[in-house]
Amino acid sequence: MQEHQTGVWRKLLGGLCLLGSLCCLLAALATVINLGFIFMRPDSISVANTFVGQFVVIVAALVLSRWLFRTGRQQLSSGGNMGGDAL
Repeated sequence: MQEHQTGVWRKLLGGLCLLGSLCCLLAALATVINLGFIFMRPDSISVANTFVGQFVVIVAALVLSRWLFRTGRQQLSSGGNMGGDAL
C-alpha cells in the first residue's frame, strides 16, 4: 500500500514539474516577444539595460524549464520504482 501511494505522489510531482516547465517556457516566449517590441524603440541606455536584463531572464527561464521537464519526465517514467540503482 505504501509503495502505491509513493507511486501516485511521484506521478503527481512529475505532472506538476511538467506543468511548471510549460509555464517557464511560455514566460520565456513572452519575454522574447516583449524584447521584440522593445527593439523597435529608439536607442537609449535604458533600452540597452533592458536587453541585458531580459536576455538573462530568457536564459534562466529556459534552463529552469529544461530542468523541470527532465525531472518531471523522470518522475513519470519511474512511477512507483523507488530503486536508487539507476545511475
